[in-house]
Amino acid sequence: MVRHFAVALVRLWQRHRSLRILWHSYLLWLRTDCIDLSAAFAYHTLQSFFPALLIGLSLASRWLGRDRDLLEQLLRLIGQIIPISFQPVVEETLTRFLRQGVGAGLLGFLLLAFSANNIYLSLQRGADRLWWNRPLDIESLTARQVVVRFITLRLKALLLLLFVGPLIVLDQWVSTIRFLSFSFVRSWIDPLLPAFLRPGVSVSLGLDISISLVIAILVSLALLWWLPSRRIPLAPLLPAAALAGSGITLLNLLLGRSLFALGLRFQAYGVVGCILLFTLWVWFLGAILYYGHCFAVVRSRRLHGRRSTPLASP
Repeated sequence: MVRHFAVALVRLWQRHRSLRILWHSYLLWLRTDCIDLSAAFAYHTLQSFFPALLIGLSLASRWLGRDRDLLEQLLRLIGQIIPISFQPVVEETLTRFLRQGVGAGLLGFLLLAFSANNIYLSLQRGADRLWWNRPLDIESLTARQVVVRFITLRLKALLLLLFVGPLIVLDQWVSTIRFLSFSFVRSWIDPLLPAFLRPGVSVSLGLDISISLVIAILVSLALLWWLPSRRIPLAPLLPAAALAGSGITLLNLLLGRSLFALGLRFQAYGVVGCILLFTLWVWFLGAILYYGHCFAVVRSRRLHGRRSTPLASP
C-alpha cells in the first residue's frame, strides 16, 4: 500500500509541472542565500524610513503652519497615543519643526535619495546573482563608462522610487488607512479623493483585495523587469509578477493592518513593537520579491531548455 501511494505521488509530481517549478524555485531561493539578501533589503529600507518621515512632516507643516485649529487637533491626538511625560517634548519638537519645515524637507529628500540608491543597488546585486550568478563585470569598463553607469544607476533608483512609492502608498491607503476615521484627516483629503477611497466609506472586501492585488502585481512586474542590470524578456516575468503580487497582497492582509493597530493600542511599547513588525514586514517583502525572481529564472531556463538566461532583444 505504501508503495502504491509513493508511485501515485511520483506520477502526480511528474504531471504537475507548476509544482516542480515552484519547488525548484524554492531550492534556488535557498541556494542563493535569499534570506540574507532580504535582510540587507530590510536594513536599507529602514534607513529610508526617517528621511521619508521628514519629507512627510515637511509637507504637513505647509498646512499645520497655516491652520492653528488643525495643529491643536493633532496635538490632542498625539496626547491620546503617547505617555503624558513625553507630550511636552513632542509638542516642542513639532513647534520647532513647523518653523524649519522646508529645510528639514530638503534634508529628508537628500537622505531619501541616498538610501533609495542603497536599496536599488542591494536589490540589483541580488537579481544579478539569481539570473547570472554574478554581478555585471565592471572591471573592463573605461573611466567614462564607470561614471555614466554610476549616474545612470542613481537616476534609475530615483525613477523607480517615484514609480513604486506612490503605488505602495496607494495600496496601503486602500487596504488600511482608508478605514481610519480621524475627522481632521478627512477634512484634508476628502475633496482630493474619489468617493470610494475616502476614509470611513464602506467598500466590499472583494473590491479592496482586487485593487490591492492589481497594484501589487504592477509593482512586482516593475521591480522584476527593472532591477536586473541587463534586460530580461517579459514572458517569464509575467507569471512571476502574478505570484509575487499575490504573496504581497496576502502579506498585507496578515500584517499590514497590524502595524497601525499595534502602535495605537499599546502607546510607547507599541512604537517598539510597530518598528519590529515593520522590519518583519519589509523582510517578507524582500523574500517574496526574491522568490519571484527565482520563479522567473527557473521558468526562463525551462522555456529555453538551457541553464543560461537569455537576454531581451535590443
